[in-house]
Amino acid sequence: MNRRTFIQTAAQGTLGLSTASLFLNTPPLLGDQPPLKNWIWTDGGENLKPAEQTERFQKFRQAGIKAVLFSGYNREVLARAKDQGLETHAWIWTLCRGDKELLEQHPDWYVVNRRGESAAGKPAYVDYYHFLCPSHEEVRQHLAKAVAKLGDTDNLDGIHLDYIRYPDVILPVALWKNYNLVQNEELPPFDYCYCEVCRAAFKKQTGEDPLKLPDPPSHAAWRQYRYDSVTQLVNQLAAVAHEKHKQITAAVFPSPTLAKKMVRQDWARWNLDAILPMTYNRFYNEEPEWIERAVKEGVAALPKDRPLYAGLYLPDFKGGEFDRALQSALAGGAKGVALFGGLKTVKSGA
Repeated sequence: MNRRTFIQTAAQGTLGLSTASLFLNTPPLLGDQPPLKNWIWTDGGENLKPAEQTERFQKFRQAGIKAVLFSGYNREVLARAKDQGLETHAWIWTLCRGDKELLEQHPDWYVVNRRGESAAGKPAYVDYYHFLCPSHEEVRQHLAKAVAKLGDTDNLDGIHLDYIRYPDVILPVALWKNYNLVQNEELPPFDYCYCEVCRAAFKKQTGEDPLKLPDPPSHAAWRQYRYDSVTQLVNQLAAVAHEKHKQITAAVFPSPTLAKKMVRQDWARWNLDAILPMTYNRFYNEEPEWIERAVKEGVAALPKDRPLYAGLYLPDFKGGEFDRALQSALAGGAKGVALFGGLKTVKSGA
């Protein structure tokens, strides 16, 4: 099941309470930590009746959730969430943008792989993987305008960036079988971006054309160019959000090392208010205790005042694994967790 389908099927309605939800509502477990702040990625439930929306948000609070990352919403949804004491954040797909208008009018804005194939017409892996190139000034301005517009939304506390990266040059290992791939190296169809803008900018910076490098994956300056391209975009969007007095956060890959290796995210350098790594342990064929290691690496890399909230993929948990995952996240230094899906999928302690 891909991420878009999961959003549609698993994040629709109410949350069933379990020992896991009660556990989320307990006091901090690690010494003198401030109260935990827990998040959920979900839709707005726009099709629910007003009373049903209110009940839904009450159940979020009962489950220990304090902030909601909305994939869709309207004015009434935001107001009702605020009435129940929840923070409201607009969850946006940032560089993965398959808008018909963009594809038709600006195909040159999209990333190009080492084979010369554009994500506008031949996306990697799945048909919605149309990624914009973060090096294009037009792309940066387009996204900055979108963030500024969101910044004018009433009852919205923050803006949450998702897909703020390149396409996966290396997929999480558990997903390789889904595409009949072995990705022990950076393969040309998944190695981006070799568009004219990136090639010209890198050549101006170093005197070299990345497409003519003997071994592009091993070239440190070429890797750094792409880390910097995403970082510059994120920090530009953060400045816009802060001008509008909005928080800004991002969903990122699990640890600084994996994020740089897999999708060119150098997220420890991003000027965000908080970071939400997707520490989905089963995607990496790991047990819940792996989450502690990933979180520790992220906390160590971030500024001391930058909170990290560990993303947990609920459908993968069985038995007492949710409790183990939560304890691992807190032991690693997370200030709370971010849940992908409804708590009703968790059978904690069963």
